Amino acid sequence: MKFLKNIFMLLFYFVLSSIVFADFTTIELPSDFSISYKKDFSDKEIRNMYYDLKLNDKVSFSCFNNAMHGLEKIEDLEFFNNSNDNLLVIVDYTKPSTEERLFVIDLRKKQLLISSLVTHGRGTGDLYATKFSNKNNSYSTSSGFYLTGNIYNGKHGESLELYGLEKGKNDNARKRTIVMHSAYYANKKFAEKYGRLGRSKGCLALPTELNT
Repeated sequence: MKFLKNIFMLLFYFVLSSIVFADFTTIELPSDFSISYKKDFSDKEIRNMYYDLKLNDKVSFSCFNNAMHGLEKIEDLEFFNNSNDNLLVIVDYTKPSTEERLFVIDLRKKQLLISSLVTHGRGTGDLYATKFSNKNNSYSTSSGFYLTGNIYNGKHGESLELYGLEKGKNDNARKRTIVMHSAYYANKKFAEKYGRLGRSKGCLALPTELNT
């Protein structure tokens, strides 16, 4: 995606999990990699940051809080050293698809850079995302931490590869070709006509204007 080309490290939050993006094509992860939140940030620091960013009318605090602790865990991995750790992207799938639920945040500048609609897979739900799956042919979005690979030109235009990092939760993402791309059905006009966004086969689809 063109709007992500200069962003090296991002974090996505799916309900109770997160996604990490780094500018690497191939990364070998430790076989025992797992996600467990630790608390390098105090609860007060995270809460103050949440209100400084004026996120209280956009993202639930529990979503932001878990995303921050997920970012701490990712910092333990070697590939994080060459990444841009001040940028946080949260996808709050507790919200309906008719509302903006993808947010790109600059933690250092305390600025919200992008607020956007984003779809979920048709197997994940209708207006709301209610069911996540790691299975092939489920047409569902998978929750969990992810790592990005290449930006490539696919049938939806420029698309961003996603590598699931959590065994049993999203580690089949590459086999399932779960990526981030733009789509005609991920916009306000579609939502106004049908009462929800269109749904993907599990990918994160964004408005086409973000990919121009």
